[in-house]
Amino acid sequence: MTPFGIRKKLKSLMGLDTSADDRAPAKRPERPKVTLVLVDDRGKEQTFSGDVGSSPLYISGNMERPIASGCNDSSCATCRIEVLEGAEHLSPQSPREKQTLAANGFPTTLRLGCCSEITGGTVKVRAYNFVDV
Repeated sequence: MTPFGIRKKLKSLMGLDTSADDRAPAKRPERPKVTLVLVDDRGKEQTFSGDVGSSPLYISGNMERPIASGCNDSSCATCRIEVLEGAEHLSPQSPREKQTLAANGFPTTLRLGCCSEITGGTVKVRAYNFVDV
């Protein structure tokens, strides 16, 4: 074997190596998409799609006014959201999420945008803190 597989590359370029087509990288399968509808404090709705399993906080990062976050590890509740529609499309609330909301004086009916994952469909939420860019 020569350094960097030069012989194989040359054979491939000259059409003498038929195995080059077999080494083509496999395409990644498309991940199913979900939709986040974010209602801001001004009543404006923003919509963006993301991959299944993404958090509302992550998807909102592509929006004009993303959800603000102070920690991204469920310790501050800055990214708290109220689920308006599609609660069945969110991952179950973890004990840590409930604990963080309670410790910060918020009802445990809210969710944390950094912890919840959208498992399918469309989720509509209202956020309380935004990054104004």
